Amino acid sequence: KFDVLYNLAIAAALIIPVRWRALNMLRHLIAIPIGIALFYHDSWLPPFSRLLAQPEVLSFSFGYLLELLGRFINWEVVAAGFVLLVAYLYLAQWLRLTSFTVLVLVGMGLHTWTDIAGWLAPANQPQLMAGVPDPALIQAAPVDAPPATRQVAAVRNGKPDNTILNSALQSFYSSEAARSVELPSTVPEGGFDILFISICSLSWSDLEEVGLRDHPLFSEMNVVFDRFNAATSYSGPAVLRLLRANCGQSPHAALYEPADESCYLFQNLQRLGFDTELAMNHNGQFQGFLDELRNEGQLPAPYLPSQLRPALTGFDGSPIWDDLQTMTTWWLNRQQSTAERKALLYNSITLHDGNREATADGGGRTAPFVTRASKLLDQLHTFIKTLEQSKKKVLIVLVPEHGAALKSDKMQIAGMREVPTTDITHVPVAIRLINAADSAPTVPVHISSQSSFLALSELISRILKDDIFGQSRVDWRDLTADLPTSEWVSENEGTVLMNYGDRDYIRIGGGSWVEYPR
Repeated sequence: KFDVLYNLAIAAALIIPVRWRALNMLRHLIAIPIGIALFYHDSWLPPFSRLLAQPEVLSFSFGYLLELLGRFINWEVVAAGFVLLVAYLYLAQWLRLTSFTVLVLVGMGLHTWTDIAGWLAPANQPQLMAGVPDPALIQAAPVDAPPATRQVAAVRNGKPDNTILNSALQSFYSSEAARSVELPSTVPEGGFDILFISICSLSWSDLEEVGLRDHPLFSEMNVVFDRFNAATSYSGPAVLRLLRANCGQSPHAALYEPADESCYLFQNLQRLGFDTELAMNHNGQFQGFLDELRNEGQLPAPYLPSQLRPALTGFDGSPIWDDLQTMTTWWLNRQQSTAERKALLYNSITLHDGNREATADGGGRTAPFVTRASKLLDQLHTFIKTLEQSKKKVLIVLVPEHGAALKSDKMQIAGMREVPTTDITHVPVAIRLINAADSAPTVPVHISSQSSFLALSELISRILKDDIFGQSRVDWRDLTADLPTSEWVSENEGTVLMNYGDRDYIRIGGGSWVEYPR
């Protein structure tokens, strides 16, 4: 983006004639930090206050910090800048380039202010009544779109202003607050387990980027959610949203406030006779992740495979254990238990940005995402085969936290997840029944409607109500019919992204809404 007013102001301050050489030098020295600040202001980088609010960044390993720094450098832009510098040094010998610079700035200013004046003109101004644009100016939304989406379809002439977008967001959260899913009061006789596999940094976009979208793991699932929104791009909030899946989507801040007991998925499973457990392939210390799960999600102390040798070294230098070894060890312990039902949340950070392969000398070497992702999916596939051989009835729920942001865009470098864009929050959620009576070949049913945790909770509730494991033929299309749909709203602390009229808009730090640059 380009703030014309600020750029013209600094240009004006620099071209005012100054007779005294010392004063002129002082003016230029003062202009340098102001110019750097203006350059940052005009970039799509997040407010500097967001960096200061996350001191955990200082715990990143030195190698990872260097890797991140390198991602900020666009060598094509550097090359273009060098060419322009040489051209400037050459042409400045004959031409007063300041005159051309000022003319360009003034021209851009006139163009920008003309656009603003045209947008504010009565002929183009959307007429509002109760916060809704004039119907003549509304672009029709698809018939099958959620009701609120149809109500806030995009305005044809001009863009929705802050009033409209703030009203749409408030309307969304108000409607979500009234939505909930109630688990059955009892479950059919016969024990079975539910294994929630929570994976950090895995989205559909990431899978496409590394050519793993068609991995056999997904083709052998019973149900695959094609348009599932994780609603956040950070791990703690993502898992908390899963743990509160029985209620509609809440604002980010509400995740750290007490909720109605009916909202907590694991507590309600415990009421139905499931022993709830937590297992992880990491220590959970970064950003207080484990504390969040235990305090806000009401989970027990985790199983950590600390007796195993680490397979990876985390971006912060912490140990990360092998997924298959961790899950298999937990499963062996579970088989020794007399509990009829278990509900496990397994959390893996194998795919987190900056992880390195652990070496025998205690160091690490580069571990590309595609290598780690391929191995993880293969291991999950192998683990499912292990469950099948055990003859134990298990419901597998694959629910990634968020994506790895492998692709950069105009606003964020690769690996940066400050803004929860669609590429990051669009995750591959799927379920699979293990050792059910229905032994027909698995052909996944794809849920194509926009959905989120409420739809997942509803599907789990339906599975719990009926003796699904005992049915000789499971009608998955009937079981997944009319699941709750969800509008695409994602939120981190201080950042909201909302889809409005087929366009994404962001609001950072409570400021004004802007269309996300593509």
